[in-house]
Amino acid sequence: MPAEFVSGYCVREPAWHGLATVIDHYPGREEAMRLAGHNWTVSKQPIYLPSLNCVDGWKAITRDDTSQVLAVVRSSYTPIQNGALWDIIDALVQQPNVKYETAGVLRGGATLWVLARLDEPYVVPGDNTPTFPYIFAGTSHDGSRATECGALAVRIVCWNTYQAGAEQSRRAGTYFKFRHTANVMERIEDAREALAGVRSQFAEFKEMVSELAQLPVKRPGVELFVRTFIPDPELDSGTERTMNWIEEQRLTLRSMIENGRTVPDAHRQTAYGLYCAGIEFLDHERRYRSNETYFRRTVEPSRLKTKVVELAQLAAKE
Repeated sequence: MPAEFVSGYCVREPAWHGLATVIDHYPGREEAMRLAGHNWTVSKQPIYLPSLNCVDGWKAITRDDTSQVLAVVRSSYTPIQNGALWDIIDALVQQPNVKYETAGVLRGGATLWVLARLDEPYVVPGDNTPTFPYIFAGTSHDGSRATECGALAVRIVCWNTYQAGAEQSRRAGTYFKFRHTANVMERIEDAREALAGVRSQFAEFKEMVSELAQLPVKRPGVELFVRTFIPDPELDSGTERTMNWIEEQRLTLRSMIENGRTVPDAHRQTAYGLYCAGIEFLDHERRYRSNETYFRRTVEPSRLKTKVVELAQLAAKE
């Protein structure tokens, strides 16, 4: 199943994979948990050999509703119940009507997430589309990830965006990890302190995009951006087939800059427009040899993503 998606919902804007339930309102917690597929609990169960002897030191984590085995863990491991994620979000947001933007189940039930939208939008000059910061909480029932939370600007809708969002939080210093113990909420104040930088992080983002929005780019600058973004191959690999593929990719990027859905009309000739087109191209438009490679591109940080801003600024000087 695409991007390890099992179940989930999104408010108004569909997920790219088209599998999540789309609703037109922000649900209350009970409805949100049901739509996300979070309305079940887990427990530790003993493991028996064919001889009926119990395996010492190990337990199976199972769903209480279906008895599905999610993982085999050390006996000392304490599972975190699904409801704890929502407790964490509620405690972090500290608002009476939390806007649960997306939530869902991934990897066969092993991983879950909740994403809340902070109602503090920012509008880029010349673009009426608001940008919102988010807070997420996630956990795994197989021991592959800690229970974690963070502030980010990525809308989580799948396994790829979950990992990309968590990585973004780590890099920005707005990330907190809980140990798998029964008293997760005892550390919520520590988590609040860790996420205190969300507003300063978002302020830095606003400053960056505002700067790009005020940098006009002429036609030669656009072409420089395209050719630097998708460079010519090494001399020994410039076959006709390779060159045709490169030109096809460049044509796609040019089309996105001129007509792409993520580039505001007011910014088709600014560095911000190039930035929007570049990110969209890397995430969704670039051709890959397999679906696996496509899904992986948001998980593994790309050199190009870190250079999009630099290339857009360079184009404005042309």
